[in-house]
Amino acid sequence: MTHKAFRYEQVVNKIEEIIFGLQLQPGDKVPSVRKVSGDLKVSLTTVNQAYNILEAKGLISPRAKSGYYISSWSKNTIKRTDNGFLLLPEDVAVNTMATTMIRNTRKYGVINFSSLSPVNEFLPITRLNKALNAAMKDSDNQNFQYTFPEGHPALIKQISLHSMDWPRSLPMDEIQVTNGCMEAISLCLDAVTKAGDIVAIESPVYAGILQALESKGLKALGISVDPQTGINLDELELALNTHRIAAVICMPVCQNPMGTSMPEGNKIRLVNMLATKNIPLIEDDALGDLHFATSRPLPAKAYDEHQNVMYCSSFSKSLSPGFRIGWVSAGKYHSQVEKLKFAINISTNTLFQDTLSRYMENGHFNAHLKSLRANVQRQMVKYRNAILKYFPENISMSNPKGGYSLWLELPGKVNALDLQRQALRQGIGFCPGHIFSAGKGFPNFIRINCCPLWTSRIDDALKTLGHIVSSLS
Repeated sequence: MTHKAFRYEQVVNKIEEIIFGLQLQPGDKVPSVRKVSGDLKVSLTTVNQAYNILEAKGLISPRAKSGYYISSWSKNTIKRTDNGFLLLPEDVAVNTMATTMIRNTRKYGVINFSSLSPVNEFLPITRLNKALNAAMKDSDNQNFQYTFPEGHPALIKQISLHSMDWPRSLPMDEIQVTNGCMEAISLCLDAVTKAGDIVAIESPVYAGILQALESKGLKALGISVDPQTGINLDELELALNTHRIAAVICMPVCQNPMGTSMPEGNKIRLVNMLATKNIPLIEDDALGDLHFATSRPLPAKAYDEHQNVMYCSSFSKSLSPGFRIGWVSAGKYHSQVEKLKFAINISTNTLFQDTLSRYMENGHFNAHLKSLRANVQRQMVKYRNAILKYFPENISMSNPKGGYSLWLELPGKVNALDLQRQALRQGIGFCPGHIFSAGKGFPNFIRINCCPLWTSRIDDALKTLGHIVSSLS
């Protein structure tokens, strides 16, 4: 079964292909509504709807009585870089650095661009509180006892229902509730690897993945990430044929830190490539619901006909970071994951599981996600425009398909650690590129999370940060 886009989404994708293919530059005119309508044989209403979406994304902007033009959103986009050679597996040594950076940012960063979580203003706190009160007052309350090791049955049902639109949805008996997405990933690693094994990862990659590999004595093999199509599958295939790889960890949708999402064909190729070699794919889908597309890009798990994908996700990035509720559906490895979960901590917080299930049963979740995505996208447009305004012109920046982050390449002379030290003195925290690589990669890259609610203070902080970057370059 193939996921079909709506007509207006097809128009959106077509125009994005032209923009991202660098056939159009900022200031260039986009084909008129009438021309696109005629070329693609769709209605004027469909094209107008598509152009409204592109305008909301910041990719195009209207000019009175003139039409639409490419906006500054597409300016200075991160380009794909090919090393021309395959890197060797590396021992990971990032825990101390990452922990110190996070601690310093929280201690000294009055404006914190490093935290990857939604602000309270974007969360349904009133409805969650109502669900929490109901869970606590239930006369037949078992929420103060251990729940089933696999998780609260009501929440497992809601997680399964949330995947009903996939070609291959998640069966209830193949879902294990965890303490966030990182515990899910950690359990998967414990189930299929041992100390000294090689794990292929994206490069750049979320620092928490590197910390997990380091704590387990695993070696990391970085595979480059294309800004438009995600993990480089040709490079990965070469790595699989060159090294004895125990597992692959990947974020096919809304990759952290770049925000890229893999095309459907690439996800299918990835799933089949690994299934053929019987190498498990640990899929991190923590940010998948934060996509900016008109319909939800399907995870790789949706195409898993071989039970080889170990799917990990959570509610931390979409509903309640503090609840720390995640889950895993590990396919043919699921029984090993269940045993490991029970051995480590028996089960996950029962009260919070019941709270989330009650909230989702009331039918509010999808409406909340739609609102959250719109709010995050508006935030990102403001952050991105401020960066383009205040930072040097020779920076490059990711063009995310979703998530909370912007990935910036600074002028070559700028060392992100030097920038961080100076920024912390001004009360500004962010994540330097060093912690997204097992080795010493990305020294002049930084990740800016667009999570703090936009205010004049945020604008001032980005202006200050831009001035520091200029002084260092």
